[in-house]
Amino acid sequence: MNLLDVITFFGGLGIFIFGMKIMADGLEKAAGDKMQKIIGIMTSNIFKSVLVGTVVTALVQSSSATTVMVVGFVNAGLMRLTQAVGVIMGANIGTTITSQILRLGDIDKGVWYLEMIKPKTMAPLAVALGVALIIFAKKKKMNTIGEIFTGFGLLFIGMGIMEGALYTLRHLPQFEHAFVAFRNPVVGVLIGAGVTALLQSSSASVGILQAVSAAGLVTFSSAAPIILGQNIGTCITALLSAIGANKNAKKAAFIHLIFNTVGSMIFLIGIYSYQRFIGFSFWDIPLNRGGIADFHIIFNISNTLILLPFAGILVRLSHACIRGKDEPKEQHMLDERFLSTPSVAVSQVLKEVVRMNKVAQHNVALSIESVFNASTGNNGRIEDNENLVDEMESNITRYLVKLSDGPLNKEEHKRVSGIFHVITDIERIADHSVNIAELNTYILKQGIEFSDLAKQELRTMSDAVKEIMALAVEAYDEQSVEIAKKIQPCEDVIDLLKETLRVRHIDRLAQQKCNLKAGVVFLDIVNNLERISDHCSNIGIAVEQTHSDKADFDPHEYLKYLHMNKTKEYEQAYSGYEEKYKLEE
Repeated sequence: MNLLDVITFFGGLGIFIFGMKIMADGLEKAAGDKMQKIIGIMTSNIFKSVLVGTVVTALVQSSSATTVMVVGFVNAGLMRLTQAVGVIMGANIGTTITSQILRLGDIDKGVWYLEMIKPKTMAPLAVALGVALIIFAKKKKMNTIGEIFTGFGLLFIGMGIMEGALYTLRHLPQFEHAFVAFRNPVVGVLIGAGVTALLQSSSASVGILQAVSAAGLVTFSSAAPIILGQNIGTCITALLSAIGANKNAKKAAFIHLIFNTVGSMIFLIGIYSYQRFIGFSFWDIPLNRGGIADFHIIFNISNTLILLPFAGILVRLSHACIRGKDEPKEQHMLDERFLSTPSVAVSQVLKEVVRMNKVAQHNVALSIESVFNASTGNNGRIEDNENLVDEMESNITRYLVKLSDGPLNKEEHKRVSGIFHVITDIERIADHSVNIAELNTYILKQGIEFSDLAKQELRTMSDAVKEIMALAVEAYDEQSVEIAKKIQPCEDVIDLLKETLRVRHIDRLAQQKCNLKAGVVFLDIVNNLERISDHCSNIGIAVEQTHSDKADFDPHEYLKYLHMNKTKEYEQAYSGYEEKYKLEE
């Protein structure tokens, strides 16, 4: 083997790994929100958790990515350790899909229609089609399919280049001696674990072993310990991600290590005991790609079936190995571990924005309650909530900046851009609630009193603002365009209320039914309530914009068009709100 063969091998390895990444990214984008829904169905039922782990890993083509997500969810307080065990077990099964895809290279020659679907024939066509879809297709869905095709083709092109470079090694005595050494279970496990830890991908390391099998020297006796070692080495990614995490997250990463290590040891003991006393007929027979893929999947499924009944023991072992009490299960949505999986990170940001929105909604209710109760008892809570909203806005902004630097698709970019605007609106809503609380403090200090009619008017407008705030929270939480479309009619009714109350109060001032101080404060409260409804309107439009197919969606033009071309749905909603919040004469 000369220097050119070495360069060729590593060039093929680079193409192989790059193809795997592109295909995995494409599959992840195609899965999108579906992956979030899959993760969201997890319950305390460990069988469902195993299924979730299998499906998610098959979608992202990486058990390492899944286990890092698990560590992040546990660290965020969104998943219990008992759930994590099942997902980790399922991830080990899901990761075998890559080796099963690579076994397509073993399709027998001679039959023309089988020759046509051999990766050697299909790979260049897949790359050509994939690149064409990425460059020329206008729809993002077709671009994503193009990424999957391109990654699939590059995967096999890289595999072919590696196999060609390694083919000359089959007659070298040193190469044969190396694989004889790998038959030593300790050496084989260490090699498999080391290569996988270096690549941080068991799928990639198994793929390399499948490429090496083309030389005809990978026997069952040498492949078995290497594959078992690869399952141990893949734990490195989760262990690294747990650095700096809370104890529960560290325990989740440690469960992954325990599960794979114990399973590998059980298989090693079983395999070598059987070989010692009975013997495998295929012990020294070379394996092809299919044989390696079969052992890989048999091991992971069997390991799950063997250790699934002992999931509780695995959790207790993690408690014993990582001492200390579990941290309180406070939810922290913005875990940086999710940044490696943008679709998950975006989903977590949306959850945090909803939480921020609910805090602002609560603050509005507290400030309104203070006015009608003529009390400053809520001021402390209002100030604390305002500080929390400010902190959340800062944290979300920093997280979004980091997320924006990652490989986002068009849909994710659109959502991230919209979130920047939404959190500003929520922060302003919280500011207006503080303004109302400060006006209430001024009212009490100055001994200002509103007339019964003024109080009734404020009550009507406050109720309308509470409703629009609830609609904004619900629409954003559920990402519902249907609910979002109810916001603008309500906002228009609130605008009408503001103008009506302003005119009425000016009349009362002119008739000296109200003093000047009371009039100024009254109008200030009304203005703050109306501004809150404006920001709720912005949130509703943001939901509609996110789910719009128009690339040039302009909120101002949309509102202009809506008011000039009022739909039957809008008219009905407006009439309903107008009747509901009708002022007394």
